[in-house]
Order: sequence, then C-alpha cells, then structure tokens
Amino acid sequence: MVSFLFPFQWYRSLYAKMQRSPAFPLAWLIAPAPENLGFALRTTVAAFIALSLALWMEMDSPQWAAMTTWIVAQNSRGQSLSKAKWRLIGTCIGAVAGVTFLAAFPQEPGLVFPFLAIWAGGCCAIATFLRNFRSYALVLISFTTTIIVLNAANQPDNVFMIALSRTTYITLGIVCESLLAALFAPNLEDVAEQKMRERLLSALQGACAGVQGLLRNQPDGLLRSRALLGSIPSLADQTEFSEIEMGPHNHAGDHARASLNAIAAFLARGITLRIHMQAAAPVPPDFQQAIDDICQLLTTLPAELQQDSTVTAAMRACAQIQHYRTHSQQRGIDRLIRFQLLQQQNQPTTQQERHNLLEGRILESALAKLLMALDLVLKHYIATQEPNRSDHFRFDRHPEKDVFLAANNGLRSAAAICAGGLLWEVTAWPDGSTLAMFVAVTTTRFSSFEDPVHAASGFFRGAVWAAVVSFILSFVVLPQQAAVETLLASLFFPMLVGGLALRAPGSIAGTAAAYNNFLPFMVGPANQSRMDEITWLNTTPAVVLGIGLGIWVFRLVLPFDAAGERWRLRQKVVHDLRQMAKGRLTYTSAQWIAHSGNRLAQIIRHAGTHPNALVEAYLAGAMSAMTIGLLILRLRNVMSHQLLSAAQMQQITHVLATISQIKGYTQAPALAAAQALHALLPAAMGEKNLSQQIDLIRAIGALEVLRHEFTTHATFMDVTRRFHLSGMPDQLAA
Repeated sequence: MVSFLFPFQWYRSLYAKMQRSPAFPLAWLIAPAPENLGFALRTTVAAFIALSLALWMEMDSPQWAAMTTWIVAQNSRGQSLSKAKWRLIGTCIGAVAGVTFLAAFPQEPGLVFPFLAIWAGGCCAIATFLRNFRSYALVLISFTTTIIVLNAANQPDNVFMIALSRTTYITLGIVCESLLAALFAPNLEDVAEQKMRERLLSALQGACAGVQGLLRNQPDGLLRSRALLGSIPSLADQTEFSEIEMGPHNHAGDHARASLNAIAAFLARGITLRIHMQAAAPVPPDFQQAIDDICQLLTTLPAELQQDSTVTAAMRACAQIQHYRTHSQQRGIDRLIRFQLLQQQNQPTTQQERHNLLEGRILESALAKLLMALDLVLKHYIATQEPNRSDHFRFDRHPEKDVFLAANNGLRSAAAICAGGLLWEVTAWPDGSTLAMFVAVTTTRFSSFEDPVHAASGFFRGAVWAAVVSFILSFVVLPQQAAVETLLASLFFPMLVGGLALRAPGSIAGTAAAYNNFLPFMVGPANQSRMDEITWLNTTPAVVLGIGLGIWVFRLVLPFDAAGERWRLRQKVVHDLRQMAKGRLTYTSAQWIAHSGNRLAQIIRHAGTHPNALVEAYLAGAMSAMTIGLLILRLRNVMSHQLLSAAQMQQITHVLATISQIKGYTQAPALAAAQALHALLPAAMGEKNLSQQIDLIRAIGALEVLRHEFTTHATFMDVTRRFHLSGMPDQLAA
C-alpha cells in the first residue's frame, strides 16, 4: 500500500515545490496543476475519438476532426460551448458561400480571388463590431469560404462534397469535445456561480481599495481606479461564458454586468468626490468623520462578503450604506437650514460661512451619489446570488463601432488573400492552394485584433513547433507503424504536452494553441497511407510560409502603430466631448461610463506588458474625459429643468460652447468654468427659491470639477499634435 501511494505523494511534493517557485520555466510540464492535467488528458482523448471516427468513416481529411477538437477546447465550459456554437454556425454559412462562389466563377481565377477578397474583407470588417465568439463566427465564415473554394478549385465538380465533408468533420470534432467535456464537468452551474461570485468580489475589492485611497488622497488610489476601470470590459465579457454554463433560466449574468458597470460608476463618483474635497479643503469635521466611517466600511466589506453568508453580509452592508446616505442627506438639510437662516440676515460677516455651507452641500451631494453607486453594486450582486425566475432584468454593454478599425481590418484581409492567390497563380506550385489557404486563415483569424502582428506571432511559433514535431513523427516514428492504435499512441505524448502548454501561464498559450491545431494537419493521418517525404516537404512548408506571409502582410498593409492608435483614440475622446457639449451626442451616465471604460481598456492593451509614463498620462487623460463627460451630462440635465434665469443659463451655455470648440492647446474651457463659477456662486448664495438653488448648486459642483480637469489636462485635450510629456523625447510621444 505504501509503495502504491509513494508516486502520488512524490507528485504532490513536487507540485507543492513548483508552486513555491513559480519562476521555474517548465513547471507547467513537470508538475502541472491537476485541473490542467485533466484538461490536457480529456481533450487529447476527445481528439483521438474524433480522429478514429473520421478514419472509420473514411473521410478525405480526417485530421480536421482532431484539429476542431483542439480549436473549440477552452479554459471553461462556457467558452467551449460558445465557441463550438459559433464555429458550427460560421462553418455552415461559409460552406454555402463557398459552393456559391465556385458556382458563380468556374475556372475564373481572375475573378474569384478579387471577389473572395472582398467577401473575406467584409466579414472581417463586420467582425470588428462584434464581441467574443460572435466575432469569431464572422471570421470563420470568411476563411471557411476560402478553404472550400481553394480546395475545390481544381475539382469544381466535387465542390458540394468538399463543403459537406468539411461541415461533417467540423461537426464531429465539436460533438466529441462537447460530449467528453460534459462528462467531466459535473456541477457545472454551481461552478459557474462560484466563478461569477469570485469575479465580482475581486472587482469590488479592488474598487473598495481604490475609492478608499481616493478619499484619503493617497496617490495609489487613482492608479488602482485606472487599472480596475480598464479591466471591467473584459470581466463583463467573461460573464457571458458563466451565463452559458448556468443556463437560460435566470438573469444572473445581466445583474453581474450591471454590478460591474455600477462598480465603474462607483469609481467615477470617487474621483469626482476627491476633486470636490480638494476644492473645499479643509472639509467640515462632521463630513471628515463620515468619510472615515465610510473608509472603515470599505476596509471590512470585502472580507465580510467572502464569508459563507455572503448575501446576509451584502444586505447588512446595504443597510449600513442606507444609514450613511440618510445621515449625509440630513447633514445637507441641516446646512440648508443654516444657510437660509444666514441668508435672511444678509450680513457681510456671514458671507464666508454661507460659502462654506454651500461647499458642504456640494460635498454631501457628491457623497450621496458615491453611496448610491455602491448600494447599486451590492443590490445587483445580491440578485446574482439569489436568482429569481420571475426576474426579467436585462443589461448589456454595446461595444463601440469603430469604422476606421473595421475598414483597416477588412483591407488587410482582402490584400492578404489577393497576395496568396497571386503567388499561387505565378508559381503554379502544386501546394500553392495550401499556402493561399493558410494566408487566409491567418489574416482573417487575427484581422479583428488591434495588434494583429503581436497576436499572430504565437500562431507562427506554434506552427514551427508543430512542423518540427511532425517531422520527427512522420520520418522516424510513424513509418514503422500500420495500425490506428499505434498511430494514436505515437500522437499521445506530443498532444498531451500541447494540452498542458495551452493552460500554461504567460504567452506560451498562444503558441500551444497553434501547435495543437496544426500538428494533426502536418502529420496527415489516413487509413491507407502515411505522410511521405515529398508530401511533407510540400505541405508543411506551405503551411508555415502561408502563416508567415499573413504576418508579413500585417506588417506592410496598414500596420498597427500603438502611438498612432493612442492619438486616434484621443481624437475620438475629444470629439465625443465636443459633440456632447453641442447636444448632438447623448448618453446616459451608465452608457458613458461603460463607453469610457472600453477606451481605458484599449489604452491598456496598446501599452502591452510594459506601460510607461506616457501611457499613465494617457490613462489619466482618458479618466479625466470620462469625468468631464459625466459633468456635461449633469449641466445638460440642469438646463433641461428651465429653472435658472436667462443670464445663468447663458453662463452654462457659454461653458458648453467653449468645450464644443476645443482646438489645440487652450485654457478657454477652464477660464469659462471659472467665470461661470464667479457669476453663479453669488447667485446661489442669494437665491431664495429652493428648486433653483438646488440646480445652481449642481451646476456649481460640476463647474468646480470642470475647471480643475481642463486646467490639469489641457495638453491631453490638444489633439492637433502628438501628446508630449515634459522631458520626453519626441520619438516617444504619441
């Protein structure tokens, strides 16, 4: 018994040692995590089942069944199910389109390639507007069409059978992976709920720490807020996969996305309150005591929500937040009463006290909004933990439709397919269709990425590794074998290693994905034959060169430039602010916060793994633009009430007009906000109509923050030139 347990104990000891030394480069292979080993084993077996069935059915390209199994295998069941669904849809539509294209242009390569390029470019352009695997479906339509047309180019009479065959082995691979994954994924709904809970708690913990830092005026509070705001779009996208795993019977996913959006609003309100506190410093003692109490709540809240009775803790926190909101509103009313009493006296000696009371009401209003956002976070969180079948709540984040990026993606894909087709026609290489096919696969697959060269580099490395391993298998191992069983035995270890690498941390996962996908193709398993030297030396280099040519096209045709993209993004941000100030662009607060979060995420993605001072300045500018947008919406709302006098409305209109005319470096918006404050503050201190006074205070609070933001970030708002930081070389500016 002891000897039986020894290997397992040895493995546990080795795994624990590797966990303590995460920098060890091959820890993922020598001592993989049990869940990673299970994933690799499960997917390898699924690929073998799909390959065996394809060989038994005597399909013409059985390797595609095994390839599909690896393609749809993802880190979670929700991701796998979503990718399988959209891959099947994309394959079916692409198969129909492929048959149609070849029927429309028989024996006409001069027409088929340009029209194929237009079709693929259009699919890739539209894919830019979609999220997750919906985008992948459009991409799949384009390269499935290309694959069928190129495979059937020399045998157009068989195009229908080729399309049917491709659809069949894609379906076979999907079914095998799905069935085996379902067999080894018990309690799927419970696991999905747990992951969603952990995701929300992690975001809330970061938000609590960030806002606490903002309220205590700590430098890292703003940095934490930037990082978390940039990660929220990704977290919201991941929620979709948990939603699939939980099934369609509840709306927990909608509440989770709403909770994440409320977290973004919570952070935005924290930034605004911080600016108000700086403007009103020193803050009143009772307000400071309230801030200390709220910081204490933010310190203990994440730990309390980690307990088993998480809903009870959340409800208790909601009651406490409501208590703080009530006290904040009461303090605001007390200040209003004192303000009105002093207003009746109308003595010059009370002017400074009245001004302080006015600033205190602005602070209390900002604090109430902060607490309201946190309360909304917790209420949606509770709804995710206690789903109600009668709940019909819906919430979705609509991605921005970037026409410029879509056009670039479409043009790159079209140019690559034309280049691959031209190379095939000029060289008359027997395997030129394979090269053109993988040019299309590479360019369409990565066209919707913002930086396709970086994304496709791992794809190329994986293809090279697959070529090396397939060479060993095809020339050393497989020629000595004649049965399917020995073929599978030979492939077991190479595929298992690829599966483990697919779950490894870092950039190796992208390389492993391509390796797993291409290894079956390069080995070329068949019933009656094995890959010979001539076939391997024609096919495998065609695959590798096709992928390399696709990356080369990305470098030459409209290449990605991170600095240029940041500059374009800055121009879009300022353009949106100008349009909002003109009233031509309307958002709700939640929509604008989500929109701004997506742009922060773009800046972070462009920065890569080594952000510098310029990127940090861009993030600060983008967050400032988010705050300015919210304040423009507030001023628009105040004007819509029609309670202010014509002169007061004119002051606010002048501020908005100045923002709408931003051109180059200017302090005009800050000066206009300061002038409006100078005019509206005395009016608010003398206004006796309560409704008008409330609107004046809302406008004054917005103008205080606008003055600060436009003074601090005037350089960011200057979109006529590259963004410079003092002391930074011109070549690093963006």
